[in-house]
Amino acid sequence: MNKKLNFIFGSAIVVVLIVVGLWTSGLASNTPSTAEQDQEVQVIIIAQGQEVSEDTIEIAEDTTLMELMQQHYDIVVTDDGFIEAIEGIEQDPEEKMFWVYEVNDEMVNEGAGDFIPAENDLITWELKEF
Repeated sequence: MNKKLNFIFGSAIVVVLIVVGLWTSGLASNTPSTAEQDQEVQVIIIAQGQEVSEDTIEIAEDTTLMELMQQHYDIVVTDDGFIEAIEGIEQDPEEKMFWVYEVNDEMVNEGAGDFIPAENDLITWELKEF
């Protein structure tokens, strides 16, 4: 009888450990890690050939470029969603000088409100003749 009781007790402990192990691993797989939630991008701002700012910024995975800019810089945005000024430096339509951005040294044909940066993207804003 003593062996039978030890066997049942030992089996119960094993079952509890397996259930706890499966439960905690299930919770871990459903909870995004910090690495999945945040990513780093680099932002460089250039005006009149001079670097105004260079920052490495941590953002959430689904953050648009416009949201990033609004959260980290002093910007002015038109009703149409175009950035008119960054850090107090305004574009000049009469001189055909506008804020444009590139990602990883390539022009992007998407507005900042729609573009979602990826991990380690290099985003360069430049005030230039366009």
